[in-house]
Amino acid sequence: MVFTPDATLVIRSKEYGDGSEYDVGSTSSMIPDHYVKRIWRKPGLLAGTNGARTVQFMNKSPDSNDRSIAYSATETKDVLTFRVGGYGNSGEEFAKAQWVPGNGKPTDKSIITLGNKTGMLKDILKKSNALSTSRMFIGPDGVEYKWKIIWVGHDPAFPEATFRTLYARHSKHPIATTARLTYRDGLSQEESYPIYIAEQGLNIQHYIVATLAILESFSPS
Repeated sequence: MVFTPDATLVIRSKEYGDGSEYDVGSTSSMIPDHYVKRIWRKPGLLAGTNGARTVQFMNKSPDSNDRSIAYSATETKDVLTFRVGGYGNSGEEFAKAQWVPGNGKPTDKSIITLGNKTGMLKDILKKSNALSTSRMFIGPDGVEYKWKIIWVGHDPAFPEATFRTLYARHSKHPIATTARLTYRDGLSQEESYPIYIAEQGLNIQHYIVATLAILESFSPS
């Protein structure tokens, strides 16, 4: 894949406009050109009488016409179920988290199903080390991927905002990010956020969004 030089902006789709929405005096909010897809995570909605909460992940097509549900994640107190498409129980199940609580919150012993793999969270989404906030998983392509929490601000103890960025072993560029790269992505304190996916991540898109949904429920950034 050919990447443009640093500080070069390529507007790849109408979704991001013609560039006029950007501050021409700053490149800090410009979208790196290797991100080719944007999925929008909507705020969670209560569904039913059992306290279930559903989050929808919406397509954002290059022509800005596609607003279909790409994924949905429904969570009760004990279980999170991630589906491809649909709403509630209407999509094809792809991932699941059976939460095992400890001190009132889920633990690493929670049981995770991701694609055709099932095991404890600590084995499916491994920590880099005991003190790390990063989580690694092996994709269907056999490549190791790592979600890292990025702190924004001058004081790491009290960051102004956080987001997650996905890296692949031996890859120079990020595979995905939840960074808010344009004003259309909303404010950092809002629950809704974008998921930008690079071309290298399109073949593992299900895994990217599913692992993010699990991690955001397990340990919100």
